[in-house]
Amino acid sequence: MMVPPPRKKRRAIGGKPARTSPRAHTFTRAHSPIVLGSRVQAKELDRVSSKMADQDFTAGEDVLDQLMKRLDAEIEVFIKAKEPDANDLPRVTRSRDLKKADFTVQWAAFAAKRKMNPVAYVSELVEGLQAHVDQAKGLITKVQGVGPYLNLFVDRARVFRLVIRAVSAQGDKFGHTKAAGGKRVIIEHTSSNPNAPLHIGNLRNVMIGAHLAKMQAACGFEVKQAFYVNDLGAQIGLTALAYSRVYAKIQPYLKIDHWIGAMYAVMNTCQELQQVGVDIGSVEDACAKSKEAADALMQEYLKGAEGDEKKTKGITEYFDIYQDLRERFEKMMVVMLEDVRKIENIKVEAGRLNLAYERQEAWAVKIFRKMVCDCLTGVQTTLSTYGVQHDQFDFESELGWEGSNNKVLEIMKNSDYYVPQTQCNDKGVPQGAYLDMDGFIRDQGLKVGKGGYQKDYPPLYVLRPDGSTLYTYRDIVYSFKKASQSDLILNIICSEQDLAQQKVSLGMMMMNPEMKGRQYHLSYDLVKLTTGKMSGRRGRYLLADDLYDDLKTVIREKMAKKFKDKGEDISPELFDEVTHEVSTAAMKYALLSVSCQTQINFDIAKITDFEDASAPFILYNSTRVASVVRKFNDKVEKGQVPVLPPLDSVDCALLDDGKEWEILMEFVLPFASMIVDGAMPKLPEPPALPSYGTHKVCDFLNGMVRGLSAYYGPAGVRILPTDSQLEEGWNGAAATHARIHLCKAFKQVIDNGLRLLMIEPLERM
Repeated sequence: MMVPPPRKKRRAIGGKPARTSPRAHTFTRAHSPIVLGSRVQAKELDRVSSKMADQDFTAGEDVLDQLMKRLDAEIEVFIKAKEPDANDLPRVTRSRDLKKADFTVQWAAFAAKRKMNPVAYVSELVEGLQAHVDQAKGLITKVQGVGPYLNLFVDRARVFRLVIRAVSAQGDKFGHTKAAGGKRVIIEHTSSNPNAPLHIGNLRNVMIGAHLAKMQAACGFEVKQAFYVNDLGAQIGLTALAYSRVYAKIQPYLKIDHWIGAMYAVMNTCQELQQVGVDIGSVEDACAKSKEAADALMQEYLKGAEGDEKKTKGITEYFDIYQDLRERFEKMMVVMLEDVRKIENIKVEAGRLNLAYERQEAWAVKIFRKMVCDCLTGVQTTLSTYGVQHDQFDFESELGWEGSNNKVLEIMKNSDYYVPQTQCNDKGVPQGAYLDMDGFIRDQGLKVGKGGYQKDYPPLYVLRPDGSTLYTYRDIVYSFKKASQSDLILNIICSEQDLAQQKVSLGMMMMNPEMKGRQYHLSYDLVKLTTGKMSGRRGRYLLADDLYDDLKTVIREKMAKKFKDKGEDISPELFDEVTHEVSTAAMKYALLSVSCQTQINFDIAKITDFEDASAPFILYNSTRVASVVRKFNDKVEKGQVPVLPPLDSVDCALLDDGKEWEILMEFVLPFASMIVDGAMPKLPEPPALPSYGTHKVCDFLNGMVRGLSAYYGPAGVRILPTDSQLEEGWNGAAATHARIHLCKAFKQVIDNGLRLLMIEPLERM
């Protein structure tokens, strides 16, 4: 049985923990000024502060959170020296304005509970606390009161050392946490129909799914990426019918998925011409003679359909498509039409083939599986170009073969909301079986209207009048299969399927209440081209493969110019590797840098701009950091500067530029929390959908490299000595060593962020 048994309610996955302590608090004494009454208490503060201050951060935990907990502890020791029952202390947070403070604590609520004026409370707190941080060995060096806020200033040298050490020790895993606690998630993405190549619209689905898999794995999820192979349905039947007429007679002269996509376009066109009364054989014969003959034949058919607007429109449109396809795929079409022209009704024949496949008849299985697997082979080749792999491929047909369809249908039939196919509509025409979704929503008391389900909710049809299953029903069956393998399911499907996906989730809840909140649809908007239109029926797409070639051509030209301008020689092999990485990176960034709910206007010129927010821009600035380290090593080899000492031998107090601290505070420290925010949003009550911030890493990296550019740019800090400085007797080695360690940490964070976007970091470009 595919439907999981009732299970204990799970805590929702995702959501950021509250920043205030949940512990209950009751004071038993009146408030008095906060001072330490003994040397013992002072020593306790000193002991706790010094012990925690220089302790390495724990791997697998948010370093910023660890740092703030240490600051919390330093304050807590002080407060509890006078008020031991104070269990509701406010949490330290990062300051919004680093020019005014490093961290801050809001005391309004804490003071209010004690019937104290918050400003007066903070004033007393500052007076007492400052006297003791002066003698303590903790991270806090200065406190300052601003209204109800306690502003904190920390020992920046020690923080720099702690963070750089953590980044160096954790390497590629820096920023990764165990926030998800090992919960299992299945992310279904790509799932393109196996009768065509991937196009630009498919790629947005691919990138969102693969990126989210990286993000959630970094949060401690056990992630599986699933590809749902829709190998049933009218489109697949048409394609299989065409494939059966071609594959043994002619060798593909295109990439196999392109080849199969062309077959579908041709067979669909032939079917549409038949539906408006056109004989396929006559069209092929006319096209074989000349364009003039084909145009003359079309006019004959138009004359015969005069007065029937729908028919005349179809004749005009599909004559045009047929001629366009024949011009592009003549060799294949000539072979295909030898048999196709003899098929009396293509639609009926394709349906017969589909039904035979559903029934697992061997002859049909042979045709479908070869066609589908051939197409998937081509699709996987495209995915490998972008470094994307799936953990499992689940075939729609196999759900029926293994009996899952029938098992779920039996459960549905026992539901109070199942309406059998014997019912007729208001015109007396038999309808397929359906689930009364409106009745279920009403009986369950689910929210309707703004923020809830729509009024007069449409039924979920599960069977056709002939008893065959519909794709929405099969989606429910598949969802239960995924539910048996995971704690959470995420389906990456475009916004056009919002209602269908909502019906699937409702259907699961109807059959098993414990499925509520187990499956969510990550909806995304479409990709709009700046020029031209895509059309599957015309066999015209902005193909992922062609797009890669176009991107690489543009990138090669720009990269060649950059290397030439810099006077750098690069081997052809390395040049090809670099241009490949930059080209695929440009695509990934372009499709992820925009919020899922926003339409993308795809423009090659913009996404390959080295001066604007783009992958090339980020990669170039990342390699600038690598270049600083590389040039330092070159100077070491030449004996111009001393060898880089271990971090513990470096004076981090020399990291005294404000931009260094800003980058650390705004990007390095919050890196882990940024990942959690993007990968683990609060899961809302259905039908609301979680808002996954798939653009957050792009925004983060763009901001960080811009900060770095300002830091060591022409108007910024000089990290390495100039030749003239070396000649004059340079004495800045200590500061350079500190900054090289810092640059290595910055580069590691950028690299880790790029890998979350499936972009391979580069050392030079």
